[in-house]
Amino acid sequence: MSIHVVLKNPGEKLVHIDIDFEKSTISWIHISGDFFLYPEEAIGDIEQALLGLPVDPQLIEQNICTLIKNNDIEMVGISVSTIVQGIQEAFAQS
Repeated sequence: MSIHVVLKNPGEKLVHIDIDFEKSTISWIHISGDFFLYPEEAIGDIEQALLGLPVDPQLIEQNICTLIKNNDIEMVGISVSTIVQGIQEAFAQS
C-alpha cells in the first residue's frame, strides 16, 4: 500500500509524493503537484532514477542532482531537498 505525503516548503509549490517501499528501498514512486519541470517528461525520469534506491538521503539527492545536471532539467517551485524530505517522511510512516 502506497504512502502519501504532501509538502509545502517556503518559496515552493505544493508537492505530493506517493511511494511504496520494499524493505528499505523505493519500489514505486509518483511525484506530482503545482510545480513545473522542463522538459515536462523529466518528472518521469526522476521517478525512474529513484526506483530500487535505498532510503539514503545523500544517495537519493546525488542521483537526482546527477540526472538534473546531465539532462539540463529546470525545476520551478520544487527542490531536490523537498523530494528527499518527502521520501524520508514517507519512509518514517512505513
